[in-house]
Amino acid sequence: MICVGGTQLLAALLVICSRGGVCWGQQDDASYWNKVYRTDQSVFVHRPNALLVSAVKGRQPGKALDIGMGQGRNTIFLAQQGWEVTGFDPSDEGVRQARDLAGKLGLHFRALVTREEDFDLGTAQWDLIVMTYIRRLRAEDADRFARALRPQGIFVYENNNVGKPNELVRYFLAWRILRFEDLETTADWHPDRPQRVERLVAEKPAVD
Repeated sequence: MICVGGTQLLAALLVICSRGGVCWGQQDDASYWNKVYRTDQSVFVHRPNALLVSAVKGRQPGKALDIGMGQGRNTIFLAQQGWEVTGFDPSDEGVRQARDLAGKLGLHFRALVTREEDFDLGTAQWDLIVMTYIRRLRAEDADRFARALRPQGIFVYENNNVGKPNELVRYFLAWRILRFEDLETTADWHPDRPQRVERLVAEKPAVD
């Protein structure tokens, strides 16, 4: 754990981390992410993720899971669209801010302070799983999320921590790929400079 004091050093650390994507090694450390969410410097976009907004347009709301909800930008958006949302994050500060904003907006969702490895995804529980700027996916994640989703449920993923070309899409070849992009663009983290970003929207087949 690298200890930092003040927003300038924190922002500098985030820049270093984001060169390979948001640091998953720090993702489990609540004190680190609490500092991120308390800083006055905007190192990430606060509006809902544009890929998510596009992916749910015209889709019947159901049960949604936001992995690594942070301050709740995507959780709140989904709740506003009528989804029954559960979100979790290791940062109690991020979850507190999400709950506070939801209260002001008159929204209801389930928000938990926990780590991904401690959360039970369940079986056929969700119509939507969203995971943006949390960690790089592994091959086994496709099966994990397929078990957790209901038939024709979708997985929405975006990250600036990218692997080998087309590695991500190969993980999901058993799914229906609705959208896949690997490009230099403006990311939600450090949007001040172009970065390589991967975007994926994949639907679980109606029949396994």
